[in-house]
Formats: sequence, structure tokens, C-alpha cells
Amino acid sequence: MVFEYMDHDLTGILSQPQYIFDASHLKSFSHQILSGLAYLHDRAVLHRDMKGSNILVNAQGELKLADFGLARFYNKRRVADYTNRVITLWYRPPELLLGATEYGPEVDTWSAGCVAAASGLRLPPFENLHLAPLSLLQGASSSSCSPKRSPSLARTRSPSSSASTTSAARRSSVTGPA
Repeated sequence: MVFEYMDHDLTGILSQPQYIFDASHLKSFSHQILSGLAYLHDRAVLHRDMKGSNILVNAQGELKLADFGLARFYNKRRVADYTNRVITLWYRPPELLLGATEYGPEVDTWSAGCVAAASGLRLPPFENLHLAPLSLLQGASSSSCSPKRSPSLARTRSPSSSASTTSAARRSSVTGPA
């Protein structure tokens, strides 16, 4: 794949204090990133490595998504099984940190939100977050963390509160999550 020359990547330009960005710049960046992702997702492509260094910026403020080395086609009608070892850690969605292997465009959307936050903060939003507790969970079954089957609340409460917890769990299974 060949692109026209782009002056910077987003991470590089954000690290330079001489560049000042107001709200309109950040809105434009976010809009362009989301438009690029919409284009990819409409064509059934997952980027799977959204981060500032994979977003190129020219002198006119135009952004281009780059580095499609981890990109994959996906089937819009059925969920496929992929590796969860994609996306730089600071931009990786919680479900992948917890070991999920069935995912779709939502992983790119999470990463785009992290890039938007990084644009405003000038550093990745979760850069200093200690992720060791999540790494312990990576071996856990992804089905135990999926929204289709939530863990029983009765096992996490004391015996005195189990009756009310059980009835609350029954009500939520009938009415659905809040």
C-alpha cells in the first residue's frame, strides 16, 4: 500500500509542545478517525491496531489511517474467532484484555476513543494504569466474562444477603440488564 507523503504521525505531533490544538482541531481529528474507521468497517475490515503512531497527519490537518499489518476481513453476519494479542496495550479494549477472541468493529471503536482522549491529554489515557490484575485474568474463559452469561451474584455476597441477591438476579434475568 502506498500513501502520499504525510508530515507527521499523530503521536509525534502531540508530543511537540509548539503545536497548540484547540477544541475544533480535536473534533476534526476525531471526526476524521471515525470516518476512516466507518469506511473500513463498511468494507468489513478490522484495523486492530489503532493508535496515534498509526495515524498520519499532513500540514493541512488531514489524517490518514496507516499500518494495516494486523488488519483482517471479518464476516458481518457471524462472529469469527481471532487472536486477542492485537492492539497496543494502552488502546486495547477490556474484552481483549480479559481474553475474548470473538469480536468485531467495536475493538477499533474503543481504540479510536482512546486516541481521541490521547489527543486531548497529549498522552495515552491508560499509559500509567497498572494492568497486572487484568493480565492474571487473561487465562480466564472468555465465556465467563461475556455479556451473554454473567457470573452469579449470589456467590459473591454473604449468606445473609443471598436471598435478596438471588431474587434480584431472577428479576434482572427476566427484565434484562439495566
